[in-house]
Amino acid sequence: MTWGPDVANWSIVIGNRIRKRRKDLGLSLEELSMLSGSTVPTLSIIERGKRDVKLSTLIALAAALRIELPILFAGEDGSEKNAVPSSTSEGYDLGDD
Repeated sequence: MTWGPDVANWSIVIGNRIRKRRKDLGLSLEELSMLSGSTVPTLSIIERGKRDVKLSTLIALAAALRIELPILFAGEDGSEKNAVPSSTSEGYDLGDD
């Protein structure tokens, strides 16, 4: 996957990562709701990739799930480096090199 305007695809990827981490921690949607301040219906929609999520919500979810925010945006292999391509069609270099 490459970084780009495909918001729907990124919403699904991020939602899946949130669900996986929640389950890895043994948390129910209700428990994550209490920890993050989001409602259960909202969390369900986020986990299914059906909603654009505000940055503040992602920050709260990452904190509740005890992960760093960039983990939600990591590349397919889990590395942060793959989250952003080395260049875009406009020629910008977005890497940390």
